[in-house]
Amino acid sequence: MKNNNTDVFISGGGLSGLIASIAFAKNSFSVVCVDRNKPEFYKKTEKNTFRTTAFLEPSKRFLDEIGIWQYLEKYSCPMQSLKIVDTTKSDNKLDIKTSKTFSNDNYSIPLGWNIKNSDMLSELYKIASKEKNIRFHSDTTIQEFETLNDYIELKLTDGSQYKSKLLIGSDGKESFVRNKLKINSISKDLKQSALTFGIEHEYNHEHISNEIYSSGGPFTTVPLGIKNDGTISSVVWMDSENNTDKLINLGRSEFEKKVNERSANILGKLKLISDPQIWKMHTQVATRLISYRAAIIAEAAHVIPPIGAQGFNMSVNDIKCLLKKSLDPSYKLGETRMLLSYERQRFIDMNLRVGSVNLLNRVSRTDNQILKRIRSKSIDFLFNFKPLKSSLMSFGLGSK
Repeated sequence: MKNNNTDVFISGGGLSGLIASIAFAKNSFSVVCVDRNKPEFYKKTEKNTFRTTAFLEPSKRFLDEIGIWQYLEKYSCPMQSLKIVDTTKSDNKLDIKTSKTFSNDNYSIPLGWNIKNSDMLSELYKIASKEKNIRFHSDTTIQEFETLNDYIELKLTDGSQYKSKLLIGSDGKESFVRNKLKINSISKDLKQSALTFGIEHEYNHEHISNEIYSSGGPFTTVPLGIKNDGTISSVVWMDSENNTDKLINLGRSEFEKKVNERSANILGKLKLISDPQIWKMHTQVATRLISYRAAIIAEAAHVIPPIGAQGFNMSVNDIKCLLKKSLDPSYKLGETRMLLSYERQRFIDMNLRVGSVNLLNRVSRTDNQILKRIRSKSIDFLFNFKPLKSSLMSFGLGSK
């Protein structure tokens, strides 16, 4: 069968893979993207699932630059601030010990924008399908590939064959590309799970995301714009596997009661509007990000808990960096110098953020009363010490 040539081949058509495909295509690269899911996977709208993604301001700016944001904005809800709430338990209820709200120095610029994953995936698929520089193969994966001097030769499960100057693995934590390239990864089971679900609440969310600490992990509310009155949010509730297994098996009314107890009344009375979904938490970091004519991005490179909106924004930073190197006229697309430059730049930032999120998770899940007191004092100190607060906000947003 005839080999087709392409500049960039992307394995994985999830959120990161689609954004990478569109970003390269908008910059005049020819792109092939493959994904194992059928077209119906992208076209259906899952109204009763409430997994969301928060685009921090630098990521939103990048989506603007590549012409995506204008299509996603209608689904988004601005997040003006992040409120960190530390609690203490008394008489079987949570009392607020410390509550501090963090915002951009320029309050007119939101910290980020929240979008339901199902809405975003559907819209990105539509954009990719209309982009003339993208050939998208659904219900297809890589069968095998061989690396040669000037290109990678790929055979697909649908019988197609391609020669590509650059192979990008965006195929998730079980990445076929990463494994085929013999890139190792370091994984750690956190013995935690996360529950996600939608809530309707008594008080207006005022475009604030609340991260509520007690023990076991953070309870985070994420503002959504589904109703104009600001009374719908998504929740990510992290806790030990033992506790989450018990929670997921409760009846709806009993689960709703537990949700109200854990929220510390931040948004008033809460009503469950979707069934909870659960997934296990672990960290995973690749020991390399490149091989000859190949690079890995997103969850193929790093997996972290959903804390501080870092995970997906790290993936966007991967795409931004790899695209920038590919456009640099001092490099040839896919050459070793280009890929080493990408790896050096991303590896330091990636590991620093993974370490920071792991530290935040350990602090948020502790049962130790001394550490809890230190946690509250630290939140107060961070908020009141303006230079440190500004530096950490800049780091968290991924600003340079």
